[in-house]
Amino acid sequence: MIHYPLTSTSAQGTPGDRVFSVCPAGVLESRIIVPDERRPLPPIVAIHGISRNASEIAAAFEEAAQRSGRIVIVPHFPRQSWPVYQRITRRARPDRALLALFSTLRAMSPEFHGPVDLFGFSGGAQLAHRFAMLYPETVGQLHIGSAGWYTLPSADSVYPYGLSCPEHQSQPWARRMRSGLGDFLQRDITVYVGDADTRRDESLRSNPQLDREQGVDRLARARNYVACLNEQRRRHAMEGSARLVELSGCDHSFKQCARRGALAASVCAAR
Repeated sequence: MIHYPLTSTSAQGTPGDRVFSVCPAGVLESRIIVPDERRPLPPIVAIHGISRNASEIAAAFEEAAQRSGRIVIVPHFPRQSWPVYQRITRRARPDRALLALFSTLRAMSPEFHGPVDLFGFSGGAQLAHRFAMLYPETVGQLHIGSAGWYTLPSADSVYPYGLSCPEHQSQPWARRMRSGLGDFLQRDITVYVGDADTRRDESLRSNPQLDREQGVDRLARARNYVACLNEQRRRHAMEGSARLVELSGCDHSFKQCARRGALAASVCAAR
């Protein structure tokens, strides 16, 4: 990778230069949105939902990046290489793809040498919070938008719904997340959800256990997740609290959340 000074992107046309990072599962293509006037703030990595709408995410964040002076990186997880990217599994691990992206960015510019702020919407929000639980040292602020369901930071539920791990369970993720739980809980975490995001559509995972423990729709599950985060912070005697932002008049449309709910602008203005 060639080292080069980052140049600003035009407000016209498709936002962002492209950068390619490589991991065992494949090549991850990302767009980098560089504002004309940059502020010394951490870059934001913004992860798309299950519709793989990286272009829509980039378009929404371009104006917010220009106004805030923050660099925004928008990766695209192609379905062929990452058929399931919301959860970290043994096959085609999305966490390794993000780690490779971070390494590539650090090789490009000193501006990427510290932790990044991480945003995800819907399926991307699922990956974002699970990645932050595994690698809390790489994440500054965590912004979670309209996740369908969560891995709760509690041992009251069995993984992947929580951090309890039966002896016969071979996957190491719950144990690794538990080991870094204290660091994860110290992150500045904001959860966003539309106050009309109550539809139980086909993409919403539902079963009796999940509905009972987390709620029957995304709005209820977001409220439950924030309550769980803050309860765990109290148990660990930590100051501060996770925030819930309910976007007025918004359902599960990213475009609606970005336009009516000012979602991208809120994430970029968080610092």
